[in-house]
Amino acid sequence: MIISQSQEEIRSAVTLQSKCELTRVGLRQCHASLEGSETALTGPFSLRVSHSSLANAIVEGVLRIEVRFQAQGYDSSEPPVLLFDVECAFDLDYLIQDRTFEPAPQSIAAFKDGNAIFNAWPYAREFVNSLTSRMDLHAPPLPFLRIIPTPPETLTADPCQSVEGVGTKVQPPSGQQEK
Repeated sequence: MIISQSQEEIRSAVTLQSKCELTRVGLRQCHASLEGSETALTGPFSLRVSHSSLANAIVEGVLRIEVRFQAQGYDSSEPPVLLFDVECAFDLDYLIQDRTFEPAPQSIAAFKDGNAIFNAWPYAREFVNSLTSRMDLHAPPLPFLRIIPTPPETLTADPCQSVEGVGTKVQPPSGQQEK
């Protein structure tokens, strides 16, 4: 899975990253449902993953960012049938080390959409893997997450159209299982 940010967004995020430290990651909310049975559905199974983030106001030097993930497993029939749905949200607390520093809104936006999602991703991967295992499923693991700069020449009016998997879905090529 890929998060793609422009060079300007990465620079804005680094401004905040250099002044803060991740001090807490906590599960805020979760929901899971088993919608089918592996034995009754057609393998291999694929994943669709989405994420979003929300930055709260800085309070007493702490920037809290809520990161939400949704992972859905589908079989390979046509149309695909939902096997499971897992939703989770994590609170990430970042301590601003210099209390006089006031990050710009664009720095917070770039940081929450890149760094915070990247920092929460291992927790989401483990959470989804653990829950689907407890559902007695053999779902493919969520993929690794990478942050990749968007090349200037591929920028479009809608950045989600220029790079597959940007904050939306992860699906393997037809007939292949996600690795």
